[in-house]
Amino acid sequence: MILLIFYYASTSSVPIIDENKKQESRPEYPLLDTKFNQYQIAYRYRHSLELLRGYLVYRLFSINLLVNNQDKIARLGRRILGEKLFQKVLKLTAFGHFVGGESPQEIIPVIEKLQKYNVRPILDYSVESDDTNSSASSDADRLLDHNTTKFIECIKTSHDICGANNLIAVKVTALIHPSVLKKLNTVLKSLGDRLILPPLFELINQDKSNEEIITSFQQSIHSYFQKDQETSSNVVLTPNDLMDIYKLLIRLNKIAQACVEYKISIMVDAEQTYFQTAINYLATELQRYYNKYNVPFIYGTYQCYLKETLECLKHDLALAEKYNYIFAAKLVRGAYMEQERRLAQEHGYDDPINPDFDTTSQMYHTCLDEVLKSTVKRSPNQIRIMVASHNEDTIRYGIQKMKDYDIRRGSSIISFASLHGMSDYVAFALANSGYKTYKYLPYGPIEALVPYLFRRAQENRSIFLKADKDRRFHLKALKDRMVNSKN
Repeated sequence: MILLIFYYASTSSVPIIDENKKQESRPEYPLLDTKFNQYQIAYRYRHSLELLRGYLVYRLFSINLLVNNQDKIARLGRRILGEKLFQKVLKLTAFGHFVGGESPQEIIPVIEKLQKYNVRPILDYSVESDDTNSSASSDADRLLDHNTTKFIECIKTSHDICGANNLIAVKVTALIHPSVLKKLNTVLKSLGDRLILPPLFELINQDKSNEEIITSFQQSIHSYFQKDQETSSNVVLTPNDLMDIYKLLIRLNKIAQACVEYKISIMVDAEQTYFQTAINYLATELQRYYNKYNVPFIYGTYQCYLKETLECLKHDLALAEKYNYIFAAKLVRGAYMEQERRLAQEHGYDDPINPDFDTTSQMYHTCLDEVLKSTVKRSPNQIRIMVASHNEDTIRYGIQKMKDYDIRRGSSIISFASLHGMSDYVAFALANSGYKTYKYLPYGPIEALVPYLFRRAQENRSIFLKADKDRRFHLKALKDRMVNSKN
């Protein structure tokens, strides 16, 4: 709390500029080709060999036979090459193209190349867990504390390399035993009104013992279920579960305090639906406490391929207005579609995913509309929205909405983001024309990132199949380099 008060005092004398209005002295930006064919702009930060690698990686990832059998191929590769040589091959191919590196030191050159062309990195220390059958243990606790330390190091790295007011990504499943998070998710879904629960991070930052905090949280849940037996969950949070949830809150609070200290924001990533209600609840609770002082330290994430996303978004916008904090969010399509549909079929519940691509696109655009309405209803400085998409139509929609709402280029109200190594021809064109543009830059130990890469290849196979433009532009830029080198 002291950090927040100090930060507020240091910024309260600074006049708040209405970023929803075009500034008379704004710079003139280069014209943006909204068909995104300016490939010459896109790959200036890539060496010729990197262009060749990118072309080959996109060719390989578009072959379904390889993507579907990547685990078997990886096991075979490890047996034939050995672990060290196998990892070197990965670093020369997919890992090298989509990942920044294994350590903060390795990602510095990548960050500097991005920043040279006005693209900002979102550092993503890519650790997470989906093992809901794992049990709590002292070793597991040490790993979760280690991940907390790594996220805080990531905040410091972002500050030291990129300066203040940048972003990093955080995954909640890296900070709690997945089995406990899944139980909390089930309990929260059964609550009709989560406002009956105490404000978590106000509790955490008070001089109260962990027993008092746990008791307050537990009593709120029990009192609700006693009043409304029909919605009562069959899942019971044990004392050990509640202690694990308390430890999660402590870890998240440490990360948020580091954000305030270093003036860096975090994006709480969305994950599978059997975690997401809990993750969204934690993200909004963090916003409720930390987003009150003119700086959006906490961003949530909304997956537009889910049928329930619009209602969830409306609820959270109303919550932000009620408690007067900055609503900050990233809109994505979603990354777990195949897994979600398979689980729905296996367990006999309704598919939570929209029926088709067009419905998801419409959901995405409607969600963006809903957020932008709040820039009129509330102060524009109380809203931040990131359009995180590789879809050109969605990007064009966002650009048009900026014009409709008279939001200037470079405004913090709307920004654009994509994954490192994907859709560079869109991202670098946007940045070149003055739009605030980010690249998600994952980094971490290669053994931890191999599952991440494989899952992204499976979940994004439709993108890779349609990535003809990425492939063509990599090859075209490479041919241009070769011709120019001969002249």
